[in-house]
Amino acid sequence: MKRSTEFKEMSVIGIASDSRNMQPVVILKEKNGERDLYIWIGPVEAMALQRAMNKEVFQRPLTHELMRNIIDKAGVRIEHIEIDDLKDHTYFATIYLRGSDTKLITVDARPSDSLVLATWTGVPIFVSEKVIEGMTRPDQEEGQTQKAIFTQEDVEQTDEELTKILERMNPDDLGNA
Repeated sequence: MKRSTEFKEMSVIGIASDSRNMQPVVILKEKNGERDLYIWIGPVEAMALQRAMNKEVFQRPLTHELMRNIIDKAGVRIEHIEIDDLKDHTYFATIYLRGSDTKLITVDARPSDSLVLATWTGVPIFVSEKVIEGMTRPDQEEGQTQKAIFTQEDVEQTDEELTKILERMNPDDLGNA
């Protein structure tokens, strides 16, 4: 268990869009507290997180479901995740795994991927107090940040747009990924 003076447990309460640049933003809420934390993520990660929140399963596993399945099949479980640092406007996270031999394994990860896995598996999300405090801006006026919550319709519209883009692409243009 994390010491409450160093880390606070938080939960994902939604995904918003920064109205200035339409960049997706994950909203975390402090459990047993008042503070919110906003983390800007990519659109693909936002869709993956939305799907995890809604427990939408596709016929074939997407990347985060594949990661979850590999972890499960390897006999390892995710214990919790930590968003533990903020440097030059970049968040850092660690996924804590526990092997069948009870060995604790730590894996450096992007917060967006960590949050998707934590949401799929229902494990606790801890955020460093220094990260939460680092995002507090006393000079920012209340109401200055505008946001709009993504709806299921937004996700479906984005899916349609991505499908149209993929249909126009030639597989030979993608290289050997």
